[in-house]
Amino acid sequence: MIKKLIVLGTALILFWSCGQNEKGTTGYAEKPLTEFSDYYSRATAENLYSNHVGDTFKIFKSLPKGYSNESGKKYPLVIILDGNAFFESVVSEMKFNTFIGLIPKSIIVGIGYKDFQTMDSLRSRNYTYPTAIPEYEMDLSGGAENFKRFIDEELIPKLTRENKIDIDKSVICGHSLAGYFTLFYGLKSIEDNSFTIRNIVSASPSLHYNHRFIFDMEEKLMNRSAELKLYISMGTEDMADEESKGILESFEKQIQGKNYHGLKLKAAEFTNFGHIDAAIPGFIKGLTFVFEN
Repeated sequence: MIKKLIVLGTALILFWSCGQNEKGTTGYAEKPLTEFSDYYSRATAENLYSNHVGDTFKIFKSLPKGYSNESGKKYPLVIILDGNAFFESVVSEMKFNTFIGLIPKSIIVGIGYKDFQTMDSLRSRNYTYPTAIPEYEMDLSGGAENFKRFIDEELIPKLTRENKIDIDKSVICGHSLAGYFTLFYGLKSIEDNSFTIRNIVSASPSLHYNHRFIFDMEEKLMNRSAELKLYISMGTEDMADEESKGILESFEKQIQGKNYHGLKLKAAEFTNFGHIDAAIPGFIKGLTFVFEN
């Protein structure tokens, strides 16, 4: 269980595209391979320095088919954490799910790092709060508050200035430690009564982090409004050890017991899925839930 907190593991390399272009293009020159191949543009990437974090992030972006700065139409914003690992896979899945109408055309943004190795070494710094207990042996941890400020006060203002975004339909998606962060993000929004992003998708979150700190954080929130949609998923194999057995159900029941005003919650277990392979299904099922009428 501890190793899940430190790195994503070698299995995630399967998701890493070594040929990511720095600039990319905005469309396809050749005829689309399928009816939905061109539903999203080829990705662009740019660096963005964060004063709150004190570091530079690589921001990946793909625009939906038909997008135009000249149009008055606005689009949902889908933010994918661990962008080096998951951005391209999510874009690929979004093409088909948008084509069949389960997920609306959206502006897809991945928050990543210089490269995959940098992501693997720094993600624990940005996705966790508080500082990790000694047994995890994390060199960097506890910076989730600063990372949330980066998203709310630096990234999103830039994105909304430069793109046609319907901010009320923005979504943030994270897996593992990043799934923990999305839950922290949502609870911190409730605590501060400030909701920049109102839709949270958390796949295989590290709910056990720091002896279930996220449970304690939620328990302290009393009589609060929570204008949020929250989707949490885990694979059954990810909850097989004693530390995580029944942990998703316990967290779901704790939240439901509060009767938050405005909160819509769904928790899902994926049978025979483990920690890594539950990531993309968790994102897509979560996005489908978020955009249900």
